[in-house]
Amino acid sequence: MFNIIVITPEIDHLLEAKIFSALVSDYNCTIHIRKPHFGIDEYKKYLLNNNKLISHFVLHEHHSLAKEFPVKGIHLKEKDRNQVTDYPTDIKIISTSLHIVEDANELKYPFEYIFYSPLFESISKQQYGFNKTYEALTETVLELKKRTSIPIIGLGGINEKNIAMVKKSGFDGVALLGAIWQSKDPLKAFEEIAAKIK
Repeated sequence: MFNIIVITPEIDHLLEAKIFSALVSDYNCTIHIRKPHFGIDEYKKYLLNNNKLISHFVLHEHHSLAKEFPVKGIHLKEKDRNQVTDYPTDIKIISTSLHIVEDANELKYPFEYIFYSPLFESISKQQYGFNKTYEALTETVLELKKRTSIPIIGLGGINEKNIAMVKKSGFDGVALLGAIWQSKDPLKAFEEIAAKIK
């Protein structure tokens, strides 16, 4: 099954909670909470305000909150993963990030999936990434899958024009950020992207 994951905008969107509610109820979406500017109290408040959806949340920061809240689990950023000596046993680690194919050789934890980025020029980060061809995407997936059996989620610049190519190239899913939150209607943008892979 090809998964579509949504990553939160760094700065809160006015309709964020309403959009998440629709994504969870209509698509059973996993939501990655990425709020690097939030202190732990802001993060707690955010989780409390979205408590009905919390089992779909994967935390990118303040991992200790996964012991207090029934979230799906945590995401280890590349730098966090490289600093871990012992993986916690009381918190479910869901995912991590890779930016270099060869780094897949170093993965020691059985993550549920891996984010690999960027696939295309980023929508949310200026001058980050470049647009890969179908052949380049296919080669990237093959090289990753030689190194790990963990499902690979593509990230970076994915939109309604290229999602079908990402799926066809062999990725196991995508994570969306800029294509959703930089559109005038984030829910409609998600629906248009999802429709391209039905």
